[in-house]
Amino acid sequence: MRATSRRPIAYAVLAAFVVVLTLVVGWLTTPRTQGLEGEWETAAVRGEVLGGRALVGADSTVAIDLVSGTRITLGSVTDGTPAIGAGRLLVLQGSRLDGAGLDGRSRWTWQGPPAHQLALVAAAPSLTVAQACGGTPVACRLIGVDNNGKESWQTPQPTATGTSKPTVGADGSLPTVGVLTASDGTLLLVDPATSRVVLRPAAVASVGRDGALTLSTTSGGQCTRTTFQTLDRTSIASTPGPCPAAATGAEAGAKPGSDASATTTTTSTRSGVWWWPFGDGRPTLTVSGRHTGRVVSREALHTLRIDDTGLTVLDGETVRRYSWLSGG
Repeated sequence: MRATSRRPIAYAVLAAFVVVLTLVVGWLTTPRTQGLEGEWETAAVRGEVLGGRALVGADSTVAIDLVSGTRITLGSVTDGTPAIGAGRLLVLQGSRLDGAGLDGRSRWTWQGPPAHQLALVAAAPSLTVAQACGGTPVACRLIGVDNNGKESWQTPQPTATGTSKPTVGADGSLPTVGVLTASDGTLLLVDPATSRVVLRPAAVASVGRDGALTLSTTSGGQCTRTTFQTLDRTSIASTPGPCPAAATGAEAGAKPGSDASATTTTTSTRSGVWWWPFGDGRPTLTVSGRHTGRVVSREALHTLRIDDTGLTVLDGETVRRYSWLSGG
């Protein structure tokens, strides 16, 4: 009788053990984020990434810094043309230029010359360069505006360039060194800090991550790229064959082996587990290259920024920033 009475208890213990084991195995085999550590998260806005640095709302006044997570507001974002340069959101609206630091600590407005058309040229840590064209006959001048919205310097645009527009990134990234093209293809580089202008031979100009300006020329069967962090701080790299078409955004200005946006990639997949045969798994971003890791979520995932300090993703309706635990 005792043996018979113990059997239900033994069966119950065995059933509980099986349930616990199943839960443990399920937990251990469930896909999850690896190789990354969360830094911050914030509610997303619907818009586009500018300069690889900020998510700017298309129908609101909000911008999110993809590095720090700081949210800033700027009333003219809705109607003006936004750009990113030197850690600032810059919005051009008619003859007015609005600026706001992506750290949320500064905001200013500068009014350009009356009856002039403005265009953004370059951005350095302490100055933004604008091109103002107008008058009869039409002529252009370059104006340096400081971080208080005050004019720092002004100089006529060299006549060799006529009224040519400056080269800026297609993704709204402003170069740290301004570039204007003369009628014969010669380039005029502008130093925002000093208004100094330097002549360079004809080349293909492109603007990359964080405003790096790259000049590409093909000669002797090689493509030579000169990348400008500032007018006096450059690096040169050569590769066999002709230069490809001008790159924009994160592709431009990349130096092999040093830029995570060029040497680290994310691949969108879906992760499933053996014990749950239903559905098609969870959205997953697999990181490979200079840095490695994996982001797993229940919501759709999209890469917003990759750099040597971390990865920023759009996770459903949330922007999340992760730091690397490996690689680099």
